Amino acid sequence: MEKNRLEAFSDGVLAIIITIMILELKLPAGEKLSDFLALWPTLLAYMLSFLFIAIYWVNHHIIIHSATRVNYPILWCNIAWLFVMSFIPFITAWVGVYPVSFAPVSLYFADMLLACLTFHLMVYLIARENGTAAQFKLSARNIISIITYTLATVLGGFCPVAAYIVVAIVSCWWIFPERTKAGK
Repeated sequence: MEKNRLEAFSDGVLAIIITIMILELKLPAGEKLSDFLALWPTLLAYMLSFLFIAIYWVNHHIIIHSATRVNYPILWCNIAWLFVMSFIPFITAWVGVYPVSFAPVSLYFADMLLACLTFHLMVYLIARENGTAAQFKLSARNIISIITYTLATVLGGFCPVAAYIVVAIVSCWWIFPERTKAGK
């Protein structure tokens, strides 16, 4: 199957997700800088979500580039990953309005956790289809990411500031993609 179609479709969906996110941002209530600064929770949620999407876009490009073949399980896993990613504009808008409320914060991080899990499954399926499954393993960074998103999901509503900081740090760690057998 053509991996180029999978990559092009994914690029298009991610571009739409980012476009929807920016369209969700509302203008400040007035013309003063203080009116703009009053939007800081929404702007921070937008920046974290944008960073999250950008990191996934880069890593998606790397794993698809490394693949020589894709199959139906990879295509469907990619669709599942994009489905999870498509919730980002909605959940970002909600957490931007209620940045320390339990449900929005927990669901925001739950979406990040699901994106992480579906993406890791896709990496494994690509490795399996391309004959490198024997070398596939979750690195320390992968495991730390899964644990971080899980804890942020469960505990984020109780201590949202700490959850945002830890998730932002772990997300920034992924700005520099891993070099693995499946990701070279």
